[in-house]
Amino acid sequence: MSKGGNTMENKNKTAGHLPVLCLVSGLAIGGIQGAQAADAAQSANNPALKALFDQANYWHEKSHDNLAMESLKKVLMVDANNTQALYLMALWSQQAGDIKGAAQWRERLTAVSPQDANLQALDNAKQMQQVPRGQLELARQQARSGNIPAALATWQSLFTGNQPPPSLAPEYYLTMAGDKSLYPQAVSELRQLRVQYPQDNNVKIALGKVLTYQESTRREGMNILQDLASGSQDADKSLRQALLWLGPQAGDEAYYQTFLQRHPNDTAVQDHYRKSIGGAAKGEGYVALNSGNTDTARNQFEQVLKANPEDADALAGMGYVALRKGDYAAGAQYLNRAASLGGAASDERKQQAQDAEFYGQLAQAQAAYKQGNVSQALALSAPLTQRSGEQGAAAKLFRADVQRHNKDYTAAEQTLRGLLTEQPNNGAARENLYYVLREQNKTAEAQAMLQTLPASLQARLQPRVSGGNPTDPLRRQAQQAVANGDPQRAIALLQQGTARYPSDPWLRLDLARLLQKQGRSAEAANVMTPAFRPNASNSELYAAALFASENNAWQQSQTLLSRIPASSQNGDMRELSQRVNYNLQMDVAERYLAQGDRTAAANTLKALASRPPQSPADAGKLARMLAQSGDVTTAVSVVHDNMRRGVQGNAGDYADQVAVLNQAGLGSEAQAWLANPELQSRSTPTQLASIRNGYVINEADRLRVQGNYAAAYDKLIRAMQNDPQNTDLMFAMARVYQSGKMNKEAGVVYDYLMTRDTPQQDARAGAIDVALASNNVDKAKQLSAGLTNDSTPERLLLLARVSEAQGNHQQAMSYLRTARGKLLGLQNNNGETAPMLGGLALADNPFVGTSSQGVEAASPSLYGQAMPWQVAQLARNPQTAPPGTVRTDLPVETAQAGTLRQVDNMMEMLVDKTATWARGSTALRARDGEEGLSKLTEIKAPLQWSTVPFGDSRLDVNVTPISLDAGTSSDESSRRFGTGALIQGGVAEELYNASTTTPPELPNIDKIKVPSQGSQSAQGVEVAMALTGEQYKIDVGSTPLGQDLNTLVGGVQWSPQLTDYLKLILTGERRAVVDSLLSYVGVEDKYSGKKWGQVTKNGGSAQLSYDNTDAGFYAGFGVYDYIGENVPSNTSVNGSAGVYFRPYYAADRELKAGINMNYMNFDKNLSYFSYGQGGYFSPQDYISVSFPVDYTQKYDNWKLGLGASVGYQSYSQDESPYFPTDSAMQRQLEDYVSRGFAKEAFYKGSSENGLGYTLRASTDYKLNKDMTIGGQVGYDTFGDYNESIASLYFRYLLGNK
Repeated sequence: MSKGGNTMENKNKTAGHLPVLCLVSGLAIGGIQGAQAADAAQSANNPALKALFDQANYWHEKSHDNLAMESLKKVLMVDANNTQALYLMALWSQQAGDIKGAAQWRERLTAVSPQDANLQALDNAKQMQQVPRGQLELARQQARSGNIPAALATWQSLFTGNQPPPSLAPEYYLTMAGDKSLYPQAVSELRQLRVQYPQDNNVKIALGKVLTYQESTRREGMNILQDLASGSQDADKSLRQALLWLGPQAGDEAYYQTFLQRHPNDTAVQDHYRKSIGGAAKGEGYVALNSGNTDTARNQFEQVLKANPEDADALAGMGYVALRKGDYAAGAQYLNRAASLGGAASDERKQQAQDAEFYGQLAQAQAAYKQGNVSQALALSAPLTQRSGEQGAAAKLFRADVQRHNKDYTAAEQTLRGLLTEQPNNGAARENLYYVLREQNKTAEAQAMLQTLPASLQARLQPRVSGGNPTDPLRRQAQQAVANGDPQRAIALLQQGTARYPSDPWLRLDLARLLQKQGRSAEAANVMTPAFRPNASNSELYAAALFASENNAWQQSQTLLSRIPASSQNGDMRELSQRVNYNLQMDVAERYLAQGDRTAAANTLKALASRPPQSPADAGKLARMLAQSGDVTTAVSVVHDNMRRGVQGNAGDYADQVAVLNQAGLGSEAQAWLANPELQSRSTPTQLASIRNGYVINEADRLRVQGNYAAAYDKLIRAMQNDPQNTDLMFAMARVYQSGKMNKEAGVVYDYLMTRDTPQQDARAGAIDVALASNNVDKAKQLSAGLTNDSTPERLLLLARVSEAQGNHQQAMSYLRTARGKLLGLQNNNGETAPMLGGLALADNPFVGTSSQGVEAASPSLYGQAMPWQVAQLARNPQTAPPGTVRTDLPVETAQAGTLRQVDNMMEMLVDKTATWARGSTALRARDGEEGLSKLTEIKAPLQWSTVPFGDSRLDVNVTPISLDAGTSSDESSRRFGTGALIQGGVAEELYNASTTTPPELPNIDKIKVPSQGSQSAQGVEVAMALTGEQYKIDVGSTPLGQDLNTLVGGVQWSPQLTDYLKLILTGERRAVVDSLLSYVGVEDKYSGKKWGQVTKNGGSAQLSYDNTDAGFYAGFGVYDYIGENVPSNTSVNGSAGVYFRPYYAADRELKAGINMNYMNFDKNLSYFSYGQGGYFSPQDYISVSFPVDYTQKYDNWKLGLGASVGYQSYSQDESPYFPTDSAMQRQLEDYVSRGFAKEAFYKGSSENGLGYTLRASTDYKLNKDMTIGGQVGYDTFGDYNESIASLYFRYLLGNK
């Protein structure tokens, strides 16, 4: 365990249980821990008392303290002075808040044992109840985040001295165990606590947990936890985790059987045991096989096959064991059985079985030859020569050797020349043919054949007369000294040699290599300096070039080799020159990548990929760099070509290749390669575990982008248990925290990783990203100042985000242009800015966001032909895609394409944020209702000019011509407009007075019509200005000018961001009420000449809203006073609340659904149109509950939106006078009603409830980078109320700030 790695490792172990431990902190010492040793021993030795104490602990853990204390009282009936029971009675009473009872039990304990240590424990427990909860939560937060030193410091601030009080001890030492250097101390302290308080279950649980953290003590911890698991959920959970961590052996079956008896449906534990018991044995088998211990390997494979006779890997292992022992027949049989079971390695094993059969037959022929049976050897080998490739060559070489030793030189020569016809460069055939020709005395042909052999072989076959290089004995002595473990003697011998033979380059090379291995680099370089003289020999130059290449000094090596004339270079020199040139090009590509010039890097690497290196490590590095440059297709091709050559190294050699496959979305292919038995046999468990971490990280990232954070966390924490120092795992964990909206925890991890940051400063970049997400601009700015490499597109994008957060839009746009230029290969020579053409920045693609994908041909898949339905689509890279956007059926978006998409999106956002534009639109609103009264048709044509005068503030200037039409009232409805009711009453009174009957006859008022006052309409122009910033908005304007009644309207809004996701919105405003023509602009009664209406709502509201992109809620209230011309003041109180969630959310699309509740109540009902009424909806006790659903999507140049809601509404309306502002007119009308001359003087009260619904749709289309058009439609209905809206607009960008 490490200070850093272990903290992350232990998060899973502690995070779920620490709060529980603290909440039952009383039990942490309240589980018998405070008892004296004598009483504890007595209780443990008395079965009856032990059973009662166990029962008490059980009920206490279940939060049934009343039953627990009943068990303790039974203990006291047996032993009235039992200090354990007295202590627990006092403690549990204290925890329950029974202060009086706790004091009484404490007095009894004091009387029995005045110096009892548990008296202090009771004081500690009391103090624990007074511990600041904020400090406790901080300590736990720091522990969960992996910052163990800070967590311990916070814990220690809660107590005095070095030892925690008993109430804090278990949780404190659990936290301490997260630090590798403090782990032994934590274990020691917990062991002492267990001895001191042998019956304290929670101390046992804490100790058991900590012991399971390490493999060496895991089973000891499991034994402790297993004894408590049936009665403690905490112990049971910890035991389960330990079972999943454990690499089970055959003797561990009882642990799993006992656990599964309690949890028979826990398939995870069951599957882990079944897979691991076989996997561990197989792993040990292949390790033993690789080390040459075939007997141990066979035993391990046989153990697996006993449990599962159809285990293909174990069968293959048995085959390899047989082959190592020379039993080719058995090997072929095992391998054929393994191949018949299928799987990714089936074809390879089938080929291996065929190879085994061949070499088995060849071995029989060789055995016959060794026994002197030449004819049988020739007969057995004859059919084998019909094989092709290496097997046929091996058979022919064997036959030729038998024929040669049988003196059948003619046949041997014929066999060898036939082989050389098939394989002209076969060195073994040439060497054997040399011997055959020489033995036939064909000297000239033999010498000619000798000249075709390597120089080293020529020297061996035809030794020089001089007897060799005089320095060779010295070199051999030095080599022997090194082999004997005495490098200093070797150095001394070589130094003596260079003094005697100063011009021998190979002595110098041997000496330089030895010095370099000893860390004496300067001395080593000095030894090779003679090669840099102008008159150095070719051998000196070659030796120095070799030494330079071994130290990755490729440029120096090339300079040295270039001094050797081409005509004088031998094959070895030419081979070195090729390696040097290859690595120089790789260095150039690395520099390009470091500068962010991926296009140049890709071009350089693609040229190298035409002849890729054969070494798996070199090929992997080339593939990795190709993928970094954005050329994933060629990278995968390099990997496939290299893997087709078969296993040529260990797992570490293939690390980069496997990483490329994972990045390309070919994780199953990568896993199949890692499962190759031959690769496993060549690799150590550490190498395999390390490379598998890449797959774990890839899987965790896939789960993370799907929003499955819990599963991603579990995968990572298990891997960290085995490799706690792995920073790649820590980075992946930080990404999980960040995606899971746990920015604080992610920040803690990144802060820790910055102490061991990568050369690319990934931790610092992650910390900046978290700071921006948390709106901590100052920290982001401070951290970004420490970036040493800010020239890659990703870093430039990050810096652009920091600049944008600071409000520096121009600097942000400059970074984005440079990033875009690098991504497209357009940067100039200094790599700082994009090139210009006539003053136009070429990185500013005018078609960004305006190109139609529909005109493109089907995009080719990275690994095959795209299907018709995959036209121009790419799946998001799992590393960068937001949750819910990964398409597994499409090629993976490369990192370069993902960065370019983010750059384009941000550039477009900045243009919208900083540009000046002109906007024009036409809008129609049609509300059903009675002609001349509540009906309204509104037509507007707003014209807007918008700019950014300073900072982030946008200024809008609006001029809006408007036309309003309510229609013409009928003769019947005219009675309810203006003074129409009085007109009707006056006519009725005149008719009554003119009646000639006695008594006078009352007129039929239903037949008395009030003439319509004509069409109700209005036209005018509204003007308005608004200034909007990030957290404020101020606007002022007018109702339509040109009317007799008009007024100023406007408002102020402030919306501070309280936390990352929580916002407060405060609003003060005066707004026109636009329910009707009357409420909007006012009207005139033509009979009386009176004007009334033009209502404004005046007041304010407050709303709290929370949105973390996954879900959100809001709640608010407002108070308004409705004021109009000759209309009574009317106060309203309203409130609203709602919750919503996004079941589908991506950068380009979103689905949102929720529930919304509204309440509204007015003092007066002024919904009508007679003189003094307001003409606006003003209900009493209005309640609505609705369920809105909205979907938005961006596709190419389109933005689409669809929405609907359905809900229930209920309200009532009070009775309302016809003339609420004119008492004389109201009394007159009431008199008319009493005398029968009018129908009513009050509008009747009413109530209504039912279902309503709303539909809406919108669209925007970008014609080009400057022009956008769009529109929307909507329909809202409830009962008799219906309103429709429709609008069209255009927006033209006039320039950027």
